Amino acid sequence: MPLVSIITPVYNAESFIAKTIDTVINQTFTDWEYVLVDDCSTDRSYEFIKEQYKDDKRIRVIQLEKNAGAGVARNAGLAESQGQIIAFLDADDLWEPEKLERQVKFMREGGFPIVHASYTFIDENDHVISGKVNVSNTVDLISYMRNTEIGMSTAIVDKAVVGDFRLENIRTRQDTKLWLTLLSRGFTAHGLDIPLVKYRIRKGQISGNKIVIAFRTLKVFWSVKTLNPLLRLYNFMFYSFNSVKKRASK
Repeated sequence: MPLVSIITPVYNAESFIAKTIDTVINQTFTDWEYVLVDDCSTDRSYEFIKEQYKDDKRIRVIQLEKNAGAGVARNAGLAESQGQIIAFLDADDLWEPEKLERQVKFMREGGFPIVHASYTFIDENDHVISGKVNVSNTVDLISYMRNTEIGMSTAIVDKAVVGDFRLENIRTRQDTKLWLTLLSRGFTAHGLDIPLVKYRIRKGQISGNKIVIAFRTLKVFWSVKTLNPLLRLYNFMFYSFNSVKKRASK
């Protein structure tokens, strides 16, 4: 079995998916399988992946019966995966060639349950745009709620340490909810402060409305029952301040 299983939810990503898949194929670390889950795209994403990569046995694509969102798609990928380490990659983001090699080495040497990395931003035409997220050495529940620094496409999780896990069936912020859940159990994430991912900003993407993001973030913060309500609110206020500061610095 491969050591690493990479999971990508796909929805109408035909314009970007080849570049994303190629950054996986070009990894210096090669002990992986790649599970792509098409969420009933209305373009030719599913057909393109199935035809273009049919000769690479490490890559397989499955299709959901109905459109259900990225959380359900990622869970379908988790159910299909065989690796000990789970890596997430969104359908329009790009990995640097040494991404997996650096992170797997860092994880195994430290015995870390979760590893994430710094990332930069690109636009729809692959042009670098302003902004960069630098990560901390260690992230626990409180520090994550205040900074939400774990980028989904940067993260890898060792199932041998955290056990099997699933994402919650919500349309947005299911990634935030996942990290809140794992960190609430006492696990910590460890940051590799090297920009290993290019996060794509697209017009009209579901995470684009800042007010909607804030409301949905508050909702998932409120679900953290291991913290008292005042601390949940305080952490959300801290998160909101940091979000404004980050945008102002771009």
